[in-house]
Amino acid sequence: VMSSSARADGRTPGMMRSLTLERSFLSRADGSARWEQDRSVVLAAVYGPRAVSSRKEDPERMTIEVECRPASGMQTASERALEYAVRRSLSSVLILEKHPRLGLLVVLQVVSSDGSLEACCVNAASAAVLDAAVPCRGVLCAAACATIDASDKNGDASSKNNNDTSAVLVADPTAEEEKSSLTLTTASFTFKGGLPLESSSDGLAGDRTGDGDGGRTDGLPLGGAPDSEPVVTHTSARGAFQSEEAYYSATSLARDASLNVFAFLRKQFHETNNSGGRNADATPVSIEKRTEALRLSRTQNPGSGGYRKTFAPLSDAMQR
Repeated sequence: VMSSSARADGRTPGMMRSLTLERSFLSRADGSARWEQDRSVVLAAVYGPRAVSSRKEDPERMTIEVECRPASGMQTASERALEYAVRRSLSSVLILEKHPRLGLLVVLQVVSSDGSLEACCVNAASAAVLDAAVPCRGVLCAAACATIDASDKNGDASSKNNNDTSAVLVADPTAEEEKSSLTLTTASFTFKGGLPLESSSDGLAGDRTGDGDGGRTDGLPLGGAPDSEPVVTHTSARGAFQSEEAYYSATSLARDASLNVFAFLRKQFHETNNSGGRNADATPVSIEKRTEALRLSRTQNPGSGGYRKTFAPLSDAMQR
């Protein structure tokens, strides 16, 4: 077991940094979110579903575009890799068949980066999509984990390997930990369901361990446990894993960390919805009704599959 002093910020191996979420701060976007994991901050904006050019139309499903902008300078291969990861993750969780021939634009702006940037981008995009009430199969959550050398205080891991007894897995690594890590894994998961959000004096859900004491051993907050095992939507890894077991251990830790993200998102959206936020009725049934009402309120053009504006009838003078 790795002591807390082995990490510079005092966290234990499985502990994530503090999470902060701000929703609906952009008035011109259909959904927006500011996601913070300590000093890693990402802004996300969602536009759509909306009409796209015929070149980008898909007659069977909605298309997804992702734009990732760095904190400074021009876009590089790193941002393009982030765009691919976010687009692939969203493609697995969004119900694309609901909006054929339409498109969804997700814009990500990196404000600052202090590690776990890919996970932050995925979580920011997920929160913005939920804020826009786009129909989803579940809640998309991501987390990163790294293999670091607990005995090396200077962060020099060049002579180590991840099979060493001093190498341990840590969740939500910082930029400094990523720099000296032996391996770095980021995984995205789709969570479904959750426990009923019932009032409790200690803020925890009821007994799920079978011991009858009414407590929990997984440390999840109220309503934080999903109904079933999450589905892996995307993974990315850097470094050489010594065995399949090492890779599975890293993915398992990322799943456990993502579970905390799921509990955080569920709690944040539930509290905002009860307080009468912009998307207060964000239940699946309400989302479906609003989507259908929006579709019926427009005149559909069968030729292009998109939507066109309904013009007023011509006046008698113009008709003559």
